[in-house]
Amino acid sequence: MSQKLLKIKLYQPFANFRKPFSYGIVDSYPLPPPSTVKGWLHNILGAKNGEYYKMAVSICGKFNSIVYDIQRIIKFDRLRKEDSSAPILKDVSARVINDVIYVTNLVDVELCIHVNAEQEILERISHNIFNSYWGLGRKEDLLRVDEVKFFEPQVIEYRKYVKHNLPNIGMYLKTSTAEKLRVDGIRFRLNNRYIKTKDGLRIFTNKKDVVYFENLQHLNPIMSVSDKLLVDDENILIDLIGDDEYESL
Repeated sequence: MSQKLLKIKLYQPFANFRKPFSYGIVDSYPLPPPSTVKGWLHNILGAKNGEYYKMAVSICGKFNSIVYDIQRIIKFDRLRKEDSSAPILKDVSARVINDVIYVTNLVDVELCIHVNAEQEILERISHNIFNSYWGLGRKEDLLRVDEVKFFEPQVIEYRKYVKHNLPNIGMYLKTSTAEKLRVDGIRFRLNNRYIKTKDGLRIFTNKKDVVYFENLQHLNPIMSVSDKLLVDDENILIDLIGDDEYESL
């Protein structure tokens, strides 16, 4: 196999990868979803005005613990007939909500991201990443780039892979991959790509069904699986998620 991927290792002291529609709390995914990672990479690439670069990413990592923060929010919401207690801004037909909310914070986040795209795109990411101030997730979440390098993935049989000293990290697996490996975990339908409306709204029309597998060390070493896997130079499993043409090598 001659095609090379880009490997990026990151550290964040605190992070929140927000789950949409979490009620009463700003909850977090255990790892950043593909849309968040791809958005970060597009910022590094300097994409503007809806410019899109096709790619796929493999996302794995871990965090040390979870803490809950309390934040005050001031929010403008649409008018509701049944609620007359909130202050009303008549000029803009909106009400003001002043409240507190709990926020999930992942602590000591370590991420390893593999990126597959056109070689020129990968080289631009590698060249620009240390000159970019863009964070991954919230703007206030600091980010440290620990490693950026090109590598050639290796193909290995499952039975040989599980005999190695496997890394103590979790990852997103495509549902099809999880079924082949006969593993289970937390199932998510994650955002992958959006379209922008004339009003500037982002609507995610492309989603990916994944399984969050908490620890690669929990792979069954005695299971008879003949499938071949892609791994990097640290024996980290690679499962690319994103645009279809870049999900396989």
